[in-house]
Amino acid sequence: MSAPYAGELTLALRIVHAASLLTKSVLRSLRNNVEAETKADDSPVTIADFAAQALIISALHAVYPSDIFLGEESAAQLRENDGLADRVWALVQQARSQFSDVQHVRLEKGSTTAEPALSFPASKDEMLDIIDLGTNDRTAEGRVWVMDPVDGTATFMTGNQYAVCLSLLVDGVQQVGVIGCPNLAFDTQSPIGQTRVHEDSVDESGHGVVLSAVNGQGTHVRSMHADGLGEARRVEHQQSTKPLSNLNFIEATIGKTSLSQPEHRAVAESLGTKWPGTVIWSQQMKYVALTLGATDVMLRLPKGKDRYTQVWDHAGGQLLFQEAGGMIKDIDGGDIDFSRGRLIEGTRNFGMIAAMPGAFNKVHRVVKEVLERRTR
Repeated sequence: MSAPYAGELTLALRIVHAASLLTKSVLRSLRNNVEAETKADDSPVTIADFAAQALIISALHAVYPSDIFLGEESAAQLRENDGLADRVWALVQQARSQFSDVQHVRLEKGSTTAEPALSFPASKDEMLDIIDLGTNDRTAEGRVWVMDPVDGTATFMTGNQYAVCLSLLVDGVQQVGVIGCPNLAFDTQSPIGQTRVHEDSVDESGHGVVLSAVNGQGTHVRSMHADGLGEARRVEHQQSTKPLSNLNFIEATIGKTSLSQPEHRAVAESLGTKWPGTVIWSQQMKYVALTLGATDVMLRLPKGKDRYTQVWDHAGGQLLFQEAGGMIKDIDGGDIDFSRGRLIEGTRNFGMIAAMPGAFNKVHRVVKEVLERRTR
């Protein structure tokens, strides 16, 4: 008898692998100088974002036609800009040609398992409709695939770290998470916690790694190759005896955030450690760094309860860290609620704290102390 969600995991790994190769081919063809369009919220989006979302939803919809999809992108800009749509369609056709034959995903050392070809849109119009299947906004009931085809578009454009993200929510709960890191130079055989993650630690010649988790079944990391995936290795953290003063806090690019970074710094310095320890722009790459033991603490302390964050920035990545033994709670100690649609709102989950159990309570206590000073 197969483990729960075995089929979903196998397909998700295959899709994220293909989307990772697709996005990295864009980087290599344009020599890490990717142009971006600007969305209505002023955030950047590239042809790789659109094409990867089309690939992901098309392949999933062919196998699970009754499932719901929630993605970051919509086809609105493509419908208004035929030239841009043509460029995205050309990229999808390129991927279709690359993955049209039976591929092989190496699941165990010394063996291969043949997998059927992925499904792709048959026309440009069908591609636009498929991208728009991801514009749903409900996650509380049923099976919902949440995706961010390129998390960290700004650093993707410069050839630094980014993530290809896919997660399955069932009745608002994370069940499967798969995150491809096409630019991450990480030796999957090295001890967990021994390798740092940096924006410029780029896998120039290879295809990076992919991490996956299923609820209750642990987290695994695999190398990605042009023809498939390497052997799965379970991510296991040793019981930490690290002093609080040695904790490594991960942060986004300094100053470019609506979070309260001065309070992030105050927490770190109250624990006697330097801030920041690691700087990574992509939110999902922060979860990858935590999962791989490359950093120890992530804080998201908003300036007020009107602040929100998007579900695709956290679904899947949180499951990776939790299945590797990590803890993630909001500032009040509650679990993060993925059942409220596209947004994780500050009124329901105020902020986030992520750390391994040995450090979590101490970090949480200092966070509360620092925030109490805000209200005095």
